[in-house]
Amino acid sequence: MVRNKLDTFGNANIIIASLCIIAFIINSIFVEESALLEISADRATAYLSNILAGCQGVLGQIGALSYESVFETGQWWRIITHIYLHAGIVHLTLNMIALLLVGKVIESKIGSIQYAGMFHIYAIISGVICCYVFKTLSVGASAGIFGMIGMLYVLKLKKDDECNRFLKKGEFIYLIAFSILSNIGLETLVSHMIPFALGIATEYLILKKSRSNIQRS
Repeated sequence: MVRNKLDTFGNANIIIASLCIIAFIINSIFVEESALLEISADRATAYLSNILAGCQGVLGQIGALSYESVFETGQWWRIITHIYLHAGIVHLTLNMIALLLVGKVIESKIGSIQYAGMFHIYAIISGVICCYVFKTLSVGASAGIFGMIGMLYVLKLKKDDECNRFLKKGEFIYLIAFSILSNIGLETLVSHMIPFALGIATEYLILKKSRSNIQRS
């Protein structure tokens, strides 16, 4: 059963999703008292609020992306760690559903190593640009996800047989809704559209290279 799930959703995809979930659990449990007091004087309410819509745990304190931490303090690891942190259970859940749906298609097309590499490249490029321009705190895997969605949309446009076989109609509708509803505010829109455009460009290059190889053979 476990093997079937790995085959369906992809090894790299499952690992990325698992790391996001583990980071969320740790970040929800280990929260400094001062951070809890910033949320609410009542400890139980503070914990619940942090789980629902916060990132105040220890991992959030050392891993979230911000202009000051990266460009002024030199904490460059945050460019990667912020990808695995999420602002609450709703943020995490919506992102993980989209990740698993789009990832199972793209990883099957380009391979696990390439998938993991492209996912992080998209997220890092978007994170660095938006961090520098908007100078606000940032967490989440959505930038990497939108890069993959860009690649997926090209495959759907080209009526790729494998894409249609892997992705059900209802799953594609969810990804469309996710693409629209996730873009609230200028910063979010920019952080998503950068990797989305890169994903589209990447997939067109892959298809072009594939056609060239076929013609040579």
